[in-house]
Amino acid sequence: MNETAPAKGHNSGSVIHRQWPWVKGYSGSLFADDFVAAVVVTILLVPQCLAYALLAGLPPQIGIYVSIFPLIAYALFGSSRYLNVGPTAVISLMTAACIATLPEETRVISAAALALMTGGILLFWGLIKGGIIMNFVSRPVVSAYITGAALLIIISQMKHILGVPVTGTTALELIRGLVTQLPQSNIMAIVIGVLAIILFWLAKTLLPYFLVRAGYKARVAKMIARMTPIFIIAGFVILSATFNFAERFDMRVVGKVPSGLPPFEFPILSRSALEGLIIPAIVIAIVAFVDSTSTAQELASRTRGKIDANKELLGLGASNVVAGLSGGYPINGSMSRSAVNFTAGGKTPVVGILVAGMMAMTAIFLTPVLKALPLDVLAALIIVACFNLLDFKSIWRTWTYSRADGITALATFLAVLLFGVQWGVLAGVVLAMALHIKTTLQPHMPLVGRFPGTEHYRDAERFMVETDERVKTLRIDESLYYANARYLEDKVAQIVADSPEMTDLVLMCTAVNRIDASALSSLETINNRLRSADIQLHFSDMQSRVKERLFRSDFLDRLTGQIFLSQHEAMTALQPEPDWSEFSDHIDIH
Repeated sequence: MNETAPAKGHNSGSVIHRQWPWVKGYSGSLFADDFVAAVVVTILLVPQCLAYALLAGLPPQIGIYVSIFPLIAYALFGSSRYLNVGPTAVISLMTAACIATLPEETRVISAAALALMTGGILLFWGLIKGGIIMNFVSRPVVSAYITGAALLIIISQMKHILGVPVTGTTALELIRGLVTQLPQSNIMAIVIGVLAIILFWLAKTLLPYFLVRAGYKARVAKMIARMTPIFIIAGFVILSATFNFAERFDMRVVGKVPSGLPPFEFPILSRSALEGLIIPAIVIAIVAFVDSTSTAQELASRTRGKIDANKELLGLGASNVVAGLSGGYPINGSMSRSAVNFTAGGKTPVVGILVAGMMAMTAIFLTPVLKALPLDVLAALIIVACFNLLDFKSIWRTWTYSRADGITALATFLAVLLFGVQWGVLAGVVLAMALHIKTTLQPHMPLVGRFPGTEHYRDAERFMVETDERVKTLRIDESLYYANARYLEDKVAQIVADSPEMTDLVLMCTAVNRIDASALSSLETINNRLRSADIQLHFSDMQSRVKERLFRSDFLDRLTGQIFLSQHEAMTALQPEPDWSEFSDHIDIH
């Protein structure tokens, strides 16, 4: 009995350390660092959670709800030490687009159901180790999508700055509504909104510079600048309450915010309503995972750490499930708050737990003071936050480097603006995969020759190389599979037609990682056709695992030529000896 107990404790400790490696060695000094970071992140999160709930078309308290228990769920199941999950601009806009057409009385419960479904999808991918799905969404698509969404968010928030009612989920609908409602603009709302934008922008850009000039350290200056928005918002709350903006100037304010912790309940909707949320939930899950994982990887690389993509799926899935059960809406990792967490000295996921506790205190005690906060101040905060998400330079760099990727990025950007955020990422992913498939359908297959006096072989159309009319070499720059197998047949047929003196054809397979059954059938057809034309088929530079798979078939038994280890070995063996009789036997010794 005495020997068994320690073993169980040791195993239990090992499990804890595998799941939460930061627990080992956690100390009071680490807690102090985490506590300071949590305070800074909370100060940034309070106005953001209200603003993003507004962006999602939901009551402001919903933003607070998704900033409490979901953070604890991610801390328990996620792998990043620095990622701060919660409401974000892009996911809030996607939520708004999804529930905008629903009856107003069902939007809150529909948003909760959307979060629950998103979390379920992420958990499923995590359980089947589906972290590899991130590889299907290219960086140009993500960058263009976020840029398009940020621009769409800025346009959507102009209705609060102008103080007019505008509906729509696309840029054209929103702009048309703004132009139509422009004569009914609220002058005081415009003044307050523009003033708020200027103050938030100055706090973000110029304040750190002046603080450094005043003698503050750069890190301290950045922290002060990032905490300034809460004081700007407090100032506007005081002004609004003092001068009664809501009644005197007919300005929209937050209004009464219910205090207390979020209620836990399962969102129940009809089957048809749930079916309408499936596609948006899948799209939100993809965007949330890719965006969060990119942020987590970036922060981990700064400390030479790493993240587990599958654990990220579980962490994000669990946090979204909890968000759905606590009356919230879909969330993901915040780039801005995570960066603040890292810069403020946060060391472990305990920061998220502490932030959750502070947000719970906010929900219980501080919500009454938000009653007089003008909505256009929150809109100004969203607009300034979205300025950093605009990355047109990245789209231009992608366009100049690769037209195919540039077309994909541009199409994603335009799809977000013209069709809405729901379809932007799908358009980018589908187009990127379609262009990739198109590239593999007709891969680059050049005839190659040798650089004189070397063992190096390059594209004969691009370089001055030696070639032989009797021995031709076709380099295959792609794996062979069913979609491009016929293209190889046509390519070989063209070479045979253009080379009447050819006796040998070498397929240089440096880039061939796989030959599927359809491609093998095409190779057999090529071998038979070349045999009929008295031409031998050879292979060179074939990878061992590809060769091993060919040995499983009887293709090599019927191969008319050989498999050479290298291209130079093939050319040395196949090129005939020169006719020495053509050369003079006179030896000049002078």
